[in-house]
Amino acid sequence: MKIVALLYPQMTLLDLVGPMQVWSFLPGTEIQYVWRDKGPVITDCGLPVVATHDFSDAASDPDVLFVGGGAYATLALLGQPDVLAFVAARGERAKWVTSVCTGSLILGAAGLLRGYRAACHWGAREQLTNFGATPSGERVCIDGNRLSGGGITSGIDFGLKVAGHWAGEDTGRVLELILEYAPEPPFGTGRPELADAATRDRAGSMLAAAMAAPG
Repeated sequence: MKIVALLYPQMTLLDLVGPMQVWSFLPGTEIQYVWRDKGPVITDCGLPVVATHDFSDAASDPDVLFVGGGAYATLALLGQPDVLAFVAARGERAKWVTSVCTGSLILGAAGLLRGYRAACHWGAREQLTNFGATPSGERVCIDGNRLSGGGITSGIDFGLKVAGHWAGEDTGRVLELILEYAPEPPFGTGRPELADAATRDRAGSMLAAAMAAPG
């Protein structure tokens, strides 16, 4: 399985790492990490990820297109025609078009989600309507060959569920065990409906600041 994973500066590292860690266990998987230029791409936590391919030599007909999200960096990408053209071209040919978090906004801006349901981070979910998509509050949303995950940590759930979708539930169970994936959230506030009003307000303020233009 050939996967083209889009990288971009200040993207959220965990959006990418969660599903790629899961899918790397699937036999025959080849992952191409792609950006305009090959070399290190700095993520939002300061850790670089190396782009192994650029827009000119990435697979033209991948099995999977994957796009992760971020904060202001994602919104900035929506106004970059070369990026959207690359995503659109690969998405039109890919067997599976996938995203985690606000990566679905990029898919939407590239014209790949019109008429589809899609998940997104709760803080930006309703923006999907701007691209003709139907926002979904699911942790993992599967609509035809459009597969999307919610915010940040959903990437692991997303990776496992999609692996099971591709390779069978037995394989999904095995991968879940290999990863020792048995989460125990320490505070139980991981979704808006689970958090109290003060926590939601503070989280909303922090998200708004992260989405604002630097400086």
